[in-house]
Amino acid sequence: MKKSAKELNAVLVGSKSSRKCLVGNIILGRQVFNPRDLTSRCERGEREIFGRTVTLVTAPGWLRGYTLYHTPELFKTEAILSVTLCPPGLHGFILVINAELPFKKDSKRATSEHLQHFFGDKVWDHTIVAFSQRGQVGHKTIEDYITREGAPLQSLLEACGNRYLTLYDNSTDNEVKVKELFEKIDTMVAKNGWYEADSTLLQSVELKRKGVAQKAEELHLQSQQQRQELRNLLTEPTPNLRILMVGWVFSGKSFSGNTILSAEVFHSGDRTVKVLKQSGEVGGREVVIVDTPGWWKFFPAMFTPSTLKSEILNGVSLCSPSPNVILLAVPVDTSFTDEQRRVTEGNMRLLGQRVWRHVIVLFTFGDAMGDKTIEQHIESEGKALRWLIEKCGNRYHVLDNTSNADDQVTELLQKMDEMVAGNSSFYVSPYPETGNPHTEEDRSDDTTENKDENTTKEITDQLFIEWDRNNWEKHYSYHSMASPLNMSEDKQTSGSSEGEKEQMEHRHEDNFETYFGAASKGDAASGPLNRWMGLLEREWSRREVAMEQAWTYFYKEGNADSEPDRYRLLKSREKVRLWLKTQHTPSAHGTDSGIDSITIEKPVEEILREDYRKTVKDTEN
Repeated sequence: MKKSAKELNAVLVGSKSSRKCLVGNIILGRQVFNPRDLTSRCERGEREIFGRTVTLVTAPGWLRGYTLYHTPELFKTEAILSVTLCPPGLHGFILVINAELPFKKDSKRATSEHLQHFFGDKVWDHTIVAFSQRGQVGHKTIEDYITREGAPLQSLLEACGNRYLTLYDNSTDNEVKVKELFEKIDTMVAKNGWYEADSTLLQSVELKRKGVAQKAEELHLQSQQQRQELRNLLTEPTPNLRILMVGWVFSGKSFSGNTILSAEVFHSGDRTVKVLKQSGEVGGREVVIVDTPGWWKFFPAMFTPSTLKSEILNGVSLCSPSPNVILLAVPVDTSFTDEQRRVTEGNMRLLGQRVWRHVIVLFTFGDAMGDKTIEQHIESEGKALRWLIEKCGNRYHVLDNTSNADDQVTELLQKMDEMVAGNSSFYVSPYPETGNPHTEEDRSDDTTENKDENTTKEITDQLFIEWDRNNWEKHYSYHSMASPLNMSEDKQTSGSSEGEKEQMEHRHEDNFETYFGAASKGDAASGPLNRWMGLLEREWSRREVAMEQAWTYFYKEGNADSEPDRYRLLKSREKVRLWLKTQHTPSAHGTDSGIDSITIEKPVEEILREDYRKTVKDTEN
C-alpha cells in the first residue's frame, strides 16, 4: 500500500516513569491515553493535526532502570507487536525521557536493551527523543540537563542522531513544539526512510501470543474445574479466616491486606519491619490478617536474617491456633524467573514441607494487566511461574490494589474457603533433609557459596539501611531520586580523561551480572563477592522503582516517617564497598577477578561538601 505524506504514524516508547502517555496527549491535543501508563496493553490514538492524519501508539513501558531480564514476557510481546497498530507503515519511534529524573548508566542500559529487543538494531535510525518536563526543575534548559547527566544520556542521543526536543505539561508553546517534532520526524524519514519491521519476528511473536492464549484458557478451565470439586466439599463458609501474608520486600503485602479489610490498617508504601496483626469484618465474618516482613527479591535465603525469620514465625503464632491461608504476594509488573523461584522456595522452606498445601499465590499490582488475564501472564512467564502455581495446587488470584470493587475480595475469600475445605490444619514443621526436591545446583546456593555469618551480616545491614529511608515524598525530586552511588560516580568521572570514563563505563556493566547461573570470574573465593555486589546494585535500583510506585499507589500525606540522614547512608555504602574489596584475593593466574569493577566512593565528607555547594548553586540560579 502506498504511504501518504498526509499521514504520520509513530510509536511512543519509554519507561513507566517517562510520562509517554502525557506526551502523547500533548501531541494529539486532547486526553486520549491514560496518564498513569501502567498496563501491558498498547493504546492507539488518532487525530487530524496540521492537515495530517496523526496516529500514535503507546507501547508498554518498563520499570525505570530495570533491565530487559526483569520485564514480564507479556509486556515484551505487546511492545513488539505495537508496530502492527500503525498501518500502512511507521515513520518512527518517539522515545520519551522524563527530564525530572536522573538518567544514569542503568537507565541507559535498560532503554537500549528494551528498544533493541522490541524493534531491532535499526531502531536508532528511526527514533527521536522527546523530553517530558513540568517547567524548570533544577536546570534552565534541556541542554543543561543533558550536560549534567553526562555520558549515558549523551551517548543515547548520539545513537538517535541527536534528534530531540522538549514538551512541557500545560505549556503555551506546545503547538509550536509539536510542529517542530513533526518536522524533525519528516527530516529523519527523508534521511533514513520508513521503519520496516521484521515480518518474520512479528509472525513468530503473534504465533507465540496465540499459543499463550490457548494455554491460558486451558489453565483457567482447569482452575475452575478444581474449584468446583472443592466447592462440593464445602458445607458452609469457614466461620473466620486467619491469613498470613508473605512475600519479598515491596511485593504489595500490606496494601493487599488493606484492600481485603477495606481499611488503612497496615502501613503500605515502605518496608514492613515488624509483624502486625489486624482484623475486621468482611462479608459478615471476622477476617484476621497478619502481615510479615518481606525477604529480599534477589538475594538467596541465606541472606534473610534470623530476626526476620523469627518475625515470620511469630506471625504464624499470631494466627492462633494456625493460619487457614497463606497468601504469597507476587507482583505482576516484574518478571518471575528461575532466580525468583529459588529465592521464594528457599524462604518458604522456613514454614516446612507441608506449607504449599495452604498457599494461594496472590498476584499484586493487578492493574498492570490491562485487558490481559492473569492466566496469560502465568503462561507467558513460563516454567518458573508455572512451577510456583503447580506447587500451590493451581491456586492463584489477582488483586487490583487501585480498585475498590468488592467482587475481587469476595472471590478471593471464596477461594480461601474452598482451599480450607480440602485441607487439614496447617502447622510448621522442619523441612526434612530426605525428600528435598532441590537439585545439587539449588542446594549450593544456600550452603557452598558462603558460610561466613559476618559476610551476610555486612550485606544485610546495608540492605536494611537503604530500604529504611522512608520519607519518600521528600525524595521525589531530581536531587533525591539520584542515587548517591551514581552521583559520586559522576563526580569521580567529571575530571577524568575520556579514556578513563569509557573504561569506568565498561567496568560498571560487570556489576549487573545475573546472580543465578552466571559464570564466576576469577577464583571461587572471589566469584560470589562480584555477584553479591551486583545484587546490591539491583536491590538499590529496585528501591528507586519502589519509591516511584509508592508515590503512585501508596503515599498519603503525613504517612511517611523521617529517614536516616544522607551521611549515614553514604557511610554505610562506603563501608560495604571497602569491606568487599578487602575480601578480594587475586586468582591463581594473577588476573583480576572483577572486584575492581566496583567503584569506591570518595570520602563521605567530600561528597557531602560537593552536594552542599551544588545545591546552593542550583538555588542561586
